[in-house]
Amino acid sequence: MSRSVRNIIRITIIIGIVVLTAVTLWFNFSSKNQSTKVGDTAVDFKLKTTEGEVIHLYELTKEKGVIINFWGTWCKPCREEMPHLSEANDLGDGSDYEIITVNVSENKQQINQFLNSLDEEVNLRMAMDSDRSVTKAYNVGPLPTTIAVDKNNKIVKKQEYQLTQEDIQDFIKALNDKGE
Repeated sequence: MSRSVRNIIRITIIIGIVVLTAVTLWFNFSSKNQSTKVGDTAVDFKLKTTEGEVIHLYELTKEKGVIINFWGTWCKPCREEMPHLSEANDLGDGSDYEIITVNVSENKQQINQFLNSLDEEVNLRMAMDSDRSVTKAYNVGPLPTTIAVDKNNKIVKKQEYQLTQEDIQDFIKALNDKGE
């Protein structure tokens, strides 16, 4: 192969890399699919629970703030925080806030097997987002992700990854401070 042919191949490869990089950057920065953040209006949803009940977010937020916890049965941090969420939900009198969980992509049997494997009993409403429509609407990335929605349907707090007991209390406080 001659030197000029090699130079043409090198230049073509370099131009290809530059074009692919530019296209990738353009898609990343022009995407409207950005993460939900504090101050955004919460996306309304209706999901069926493992008990067959339908949870409608905007119906709940007419009377109280809602803490939404997105989780999966395979997620170790979800397993560790679930009893703390249940305890915080039990401690509330039900009038100021409610904690609901949204399981991502799994079925009732998987969820029940997960709950039965826990050392502590969990008393939370388990909504099932089987088609991931709510997860996608909130642009949830890592699990667990927790979002607090006040009585005005505004997101007042959001945290990706595992919650501590102190974090959960901060979520409740955020609802009480902003949800009036």
